[in-house]
Amino acid sequence: MQYIEHILYWAGDNIVLSLVLGYLAACIESFIPALPIMAIAAINAAINGLVGGFLVSWLGSCTGTIIVFLLVKKLAHKEFFLKRRTQKVENIINKIERSQFMVIFLFYTIPVLPSSLMTIAAGFCNIKLKDFVVPLMFGKFLMMFLASYIGSDLVGFIQSPLKILVVTIIVVGSYLLANKMKRDMDKIYEKRYKEKK
Repeated sequence: MQYIEHILYWAGDNIVLSLVLGYLAACIESFIPALPIMAIAAINAAINGLVGGFLVSWLGSCTGTIIVFLLVKKLAHKEFFLKRRTQKVENIINKIERSQFMVIFLFYTIPVLPSSLMTIAAGFCNIKLKDFVVPLMFGKFLMMFLASYIGSDLVGFIQSPLKILVVTIIVVGSYLLANKMKRDMDKIYEKRYKEKK
């Protein structure tokens, strides 16, 4: 992590380079879960500002997660991935099958939950990419925004109840909007399915 931090600060003088490296750092974290994504997002925001740091962290992390999901989907029968189908992964698979949207959303929103295991478990499940991407993007949106918001002005965040309130409103609003989008998408796909019949 120290190396990534040094590289991002070194690239800070060149805005394009710092955005590209920030994006790649967030993307790579999906393949190396040991890297702390919250710290990467906070550093990105400290270097590139709230908006720039947030966007590269969010898009990079979503891109990496979708790539891992598709790889697991494609290669789930291979020995490398079968070895990763541990009891923890099986437990998450059961949770996804019971409450798909809610579980995926929460795993990508709350930093302490093992989102890397969620990605692997979702890849093993019978879940379509469209059903995975919506809660993923909204969950990551909240997590990355929170980390970027805090990282861009840590002292100001701690001292301002208004900023804490803004984060809370965004969390609740994003969840409600994501749920609505999911229902709308389901209606569109149902309509297309009926038209094909």
